[in-house]
Amino acid sequence: MKFPFIHLPVVLTTLLLSLSNCKGDGGDETPDPETPGTEAPKEDFDTRVKREIQAKLEIPSTEKYDWKIYRSHINSDTIEDAIITVNRMSFAIDEAIRMNKTVKMAELGYMGNYNFIFYYDGALDKISVPIPIPSTPGRPLDVSFEQIVSPRRNDVIVDYRIMNLGSRAYFTVFGEHDLSMVFRWNVFTGAGEDHPKALLHSLESVPGKDAKDIVIYESELENNSKDIKDIYAFMPVIRKKGKVAQHFSYNSQAGKYGIMKQ
Repeated sequence: MKFPFIHLPVVLTTLLLSLSNCKGDGGDETPDPETPGTEAPKEDFDTRVKREIQAKLEIPSTEKYDWKIYRSHINSDTIEDAIITVNRMSFAIDEAIRMNKTVKMAELGYMGNYNFIFYYDGALDKISVPIPIPSTPGRPLDVSFEQIVSPRRNDVIVDYRIMNLGSRAYFTVFGEHDLSMVFRWNVFTGAGEDHPKALLHSLESVPGKDAKDIVIYESELENNSKDIKDIYAFMPVIRKKGKVAQHFSYNSQAGKYGIMKQ
């Protein structure tokens, strides 16, 4: 039997044209990943912070809450870190209404876990789990930084309120990445009352030691008044009277401040 003669170049040309037409008609081509402009836009830091706050605290998108970023070098590396504060005053009020305890909770200043801090580690690019600061949400947390435990990094100072009492907590980083509280003490009590008490916190260097001592002095609340209209907006003016009330030094083994033996 004789087979008809087929011209191979003609067949190949026809096949290639056919495949090309099929590809054009489909309309569902996968874009080249190397093509410029196909990358998803990078999420900015504020958007990421808000997303992680809502996820970690299980905050619905309808809830009103306040948050703030405080930036500093909180561990010993050269990359900037941050403390993020969250205040859920609206949630505290809503929760009191749900529990039918509005009057009672208002009298107690809605005391509870409604103020939080998060630690952002710049080197790891990681936001920590929430750290609750039990307090009155009528005043958001105040954050500042000082070199306390080590001169090679900034430690975190958090001021908070429990009704007309002001307190202060100190945090430092262990192992470069874990933020933990090392000390807590009152700053004033009884603001707006007849006989308030005030305590001035002094960070004092000790020869031969990296960590500063925390010395608490008996003091006076100079701007106290029974006419304080908003106790949570009240900013105390404290004057040292000179007498040491307590003296605390850092215990590196315990990772805490303890009373210094006289």
